[in-house]
Amino acid sequence: MFRRAFIIAAALAPFSSEAPAYAADPSNEFLANLVGPLYRRGESFACFSRQYDAAHLTAHPRQQVTFVKALVTARFQASTLTPASSSYAYQVSLAFKFHDRAETLTAVAECGDGTPKDSRRGGAHCAGPGDGGSHLALDGRQAVVLTIPGGADLWMPGPIDKRHETIKNPFGPDDGVFRLVRTELKECEDLAFDRQKPLRPHEP
Repeated sequence: MFRRAFIIAAALAPFSSEAPAYAADPSNEFLANLVGPLYRRGESFACFSRQYDAAHLTAHPRQQVTFVKALVTARFQASTLTPASSSYAYQVSLAFKFHDRAETLTAVAECGDGTPKDSRRGGAHCAGPGDGGSHLALDGRQAVVLTIPGGADLWMPGPIDKRHETIKNPFGPDDGVFRLVRTELKECEDLAFDRQKPLRPHEP
């Protein structure tokens, strides 16, 4: 299930899969750089994370986030009534750790097929987290930049129907921009709440 608003910048290496892949047209180039080859069946995944070291946090004393990770889940949404309107959509599941909190807090963004459209140069606009939306942009071959300009309310981790109360905007003044690097999918498996098996780059 997809929700809310964002933009991330990223350029990434492709993945292999048994299912046939389709060449990305210009409107899908951004997503292809996030998850690799695009498929008409199943879901594709990618994981990004950042652990902030003591030197960074000392240089940014108003930053509250000490760790952040993002699981990108992409799928093709076919339209039987108007095939030309079929498109790829993707969800970004986020987890944050804060230096003054023991618990991990989460958020979700729903991306793809929005206005303005995704582009390799301009990045992606998504719905959530936060009322002001967020932004994703490409940074080299292995990194994305996530911008949450107005902060956002977060939740305890878990399926939507089992989440705890909302945590009102725990971000600090220096928590608006996060540069994340691609990492192994297993680091993001705890964000795939509805899956009972290890993640692979593509699940047919």
